[in-house]
Amino acid sequence: MDYQLQEECITLPKGFSDRTVNMFVLGQDIPAPLSITLSRDIHLQGEDLNTYVQRQLKLLTSRLRSYTVLARKAISTSNASLEPGIEIEAYYLNETHTIHQRQAAFMIGGGQVLVFSYTSQADFTDQRNRDWTDLIASFTSKSETTLNSVKE
Repeated sequence: MDYQLQEECITLPKGFSDRTVNMFVLGQDIPAPLSITLSRDIHLQGEDLNTYVQRQLKLLTSRLRSYTVLARKAISTSNASLEPGIEIEAYYLNETHTIHQRQAAFMIGGGQVLVFSYTSQADFTDQRNRDWTDLIASFTSKSETTLNSVKE
């Protein structure tokens, strides 16, 4: 399978699928005060988005005992051809810090799920809330023929 990277293109051996993660961090501090992560996953055969999200939440709560969901709602991008996704707002404790997080999952075709994560060391400000909304609204997918298929 030919796979386009930002820097170049590589040819993967047969049977590989895209499970890459892109992480963007604000500033140079460690840990970053705010990060945006895009994760690629696949859903189980016959699994709809709601079932996928439920399964992922179960995994998170089993690994992060303090993981608490504050809100769950439908969320849309500016791409009219993409079905609405599901947004989760949550927090968890990491040692002595509260980590605030928003995640939005979208089925993008070919059995793939794209998950946006917005993670902060502090409560989300009004500006950060607008930035999250703008980020999700800015998402446009490539055509179905250019998506990396997990069927290969």
